[in-house]
Amino acid sequence: MKPSEAFRVAVRVIGLVGWLVSFFYLLSTIVVILASTWRPGLSPWWHYFTSAAICFAVGWFLLRSADRVVAFAYRQRNSDASDV
Repeated sequence: MKPSEAFRVAVRVIGLVGWLVSFFYLLSTIVVILASTWRPGLSPWWHYFTSAAICFAVGWFLLRSADRVVAFAYRQRNSDASDV
């Protein structure tokens, strides 16, 4: 496995972890909305919802554009001074 392929797998795994975290934040949002007196002093529900939306968006971006991220990280260097 080449380093670029391993990096592509790592980017997609991070994207999946972002999705997983977003679902846990979404579950926390539902718990806070339905049982807001369960633990006093919790953050408002929209904090959890915003965190879920951000994690979902980052995860979606990393899953959908892993090839572009890898291409950016492992771009080929074209040099005009090849005879030096």
